[in-house]
Amino acid sequence: MTWRRRLVQAAPLIAAVACGGPTEPTPNPSACTGAAKAYGQAVADWWIPACSIAQDIYNDPMAALGAPDAAGSAPDQYTGIVSLGFGGYVTLDMGGCVADQVGNDIRVFQAVSSEPVSVYVSTSPDGPFTLVEPRRPCSERVDRVKGYCDFDLATAGVREARYVKVEDGELYPCPGGTVTEGADLDAVQSLAAPTTAVAEAVPY
Repeated sequence: MTWRRRLVQAAPLIAAVACGGPTEPTPNPSACTGAAKAYGQAVADWWIPACSIAQDIYNDPMAALGAPDAAGSAPDQYTGIVSLGFGGYVTLDMGGCVADQVGNDIRVFQAVSSEPVSVYVSTSPDGPFTLVEPRRPCSERVDRVKGYCDFDLATAGVREARYVKVEDGELYPCPGGTVTEGADLDAVQSLAAPTTAVAEAVPY
């Protein structure tokens, strides 16, 4: 048994439909339009294996939204993270396009340790997804809890992306005897987007 959630968007019905009149076109959530927000805005998809769900205590994918805020201490006093488990993933909607620029474009904040992650991107929540880089260690430290690793869309020949899929790259078979199994996702950042004063304190 696996756990999976999808972001579902539905346009409200309007009176013109009942009357047979013209309707306004609904926005296409798959389109890569507008600039990305600084951090992930919504969870588009996620999956954590049942054997990890059974023992991990950080299973809420919503913890990956917004600015990096991982804090706390081992083993069971952390906040602000989702443990991906063996091969698990979370896909975030960045709220607009992350465009390829000179240098790195996406930063993944990974907490607790420096476990590797694989990053995939797409302009649609349903894919196809392009692998940017597999199993990159998140070894750049912010503090004793938070670390990060950066990704360049040009590595995969991608010009823009709206959806960022972060997948566990530790690949340690579960159950692994820990309550933070797999990579521990804190946040995803578009490096070209402006950030708040608090977030700007994070070193680049």
